[in-house]
Amino acid sequence: LRGIAKYNLDDLLGAEADFSTAIRMNPVYTQAYTYRAITRSRLGNYDDALQDFREAIELRPDLPGPYYSRGVTRLLNQQFTEAIDDFDKFIRQENKVADAFICRGLSYLHLKDTVRAYDNFNTAIRTNRENPNGYNRRGGLYMEQKRYPEAEADFNKAIECDSTYLLSYFNRALVYSNTNRPMLALSDFDKVIQLDSTNSLTYFNRAMLRTQIGDYNRALDDYNRVAFYSPNNVLVYYNRAALYAQLGDYEAAIRDYSRAIELYPDFANAYLGRSSLRYMTNDLEGSRSDKQTAERKIAEYRSKLNDS
Repeated sequence: LRGIAKYNLDDLLGAEADFSTAIRMNPVYTQAYTYRAITRSRLGNYDDALQDFREAIELRPDLPGPYYSRGVTRLLNQQFTEAIDDFDKFIRQENKVADAFICRGLSYLHLKDTVRAYDNFNTAIRTNRENPNGYNRRGGLYMEQKRYPEAEADFNKAIECDSTYLLSYFNRALVYSNTNRPMLALSDFDKVIQLDSTNSLTYFNRAMLRTQIGDYNRALDDYNRVAFYSPNNVLVYYNRAALYAQLGDYEAAIRDYSRAIELYPDFANAYLGRSSLRYMTNDLEGSRSDKQTAERKIAEYRSKLNDS
């Protein structure tokens, strides 16, 4: 029980240690194996998590819970066929859990079986019409297929179920952006940031949208926040460099291109961008060197594309 408390306080290593102690004290304690497996899965230790699930299922093959949790771990570990098999076993015993259908649908989606993915998302919605996740997942699939009206309707429904459901505001903003309604998209991005002020992906998307509509200074503020919350995101430096160039701050733009290259040394477009700016600031040697590097990296990339 202390392990469960630690897990819920995000002390995953402490939780794992307590579950291990419980197992040492009682080597046939099924729940302890299951909880330790879930904890190890959260820690990204999928191999040991799967071994714990095996132990739990061998001890009590009649319990449905471990099949569901193992299915989630296999989904995270990209073992999609095996994950489906586990969700099948769980659903045979428990067919009223919407999240099981959602996870099985995601597994089919990763296997490019959109028909079965739709079928599972639809079943999840029928199973629990108040669960926003089912609408959000189906809406995401509609959006991927550019069926924007259906996607928007599903995201609206998810938000209706839960007015704080961050993912559907974010996804609906993408729908608005893709259907040329930038102000509505900005409003939804604002809502996401209101709900989660450290969401760097939303700042990043809002920055791109603000750049598109010419709101450069506020776009720059957003990129600065992305750089703060996700300092290793190579694209923030690349995009911000282009924005600095647009604003006429060539030195800052060159610094950002250099940072992008530092993070990703094969980033040919960053060399090309820096080359252009170095030329404009009369660093002709640096400009020429960057251009040659970019051309070499592009040639290397193209040769790899043709290599079976």
